[in-house]
Amino acid sequence: MTVRMQHSGLPDGQDINVADISVAAYERMGWTVVDSDAAPKTIPAAAPSRRRTAEENS
Repeated sequence: MTVRMQHSGLPDGQDINVADISVAAYERMGWTVVDSDAAPKTIPAAAPSRRRTAEENS
């Protein structure tokens, strides 16, 4: 599914369509979603990191 996005640095009407999986990356670059017919995407939590032992660090 695609999502329509716009950027504040471009004139009105110069929107782009991006795949819904790419929306987060475009938002980090300053793009905003114009219309979102797609279901909100949930991002799973990252796996917890583990502490390394002194032997692993040396």
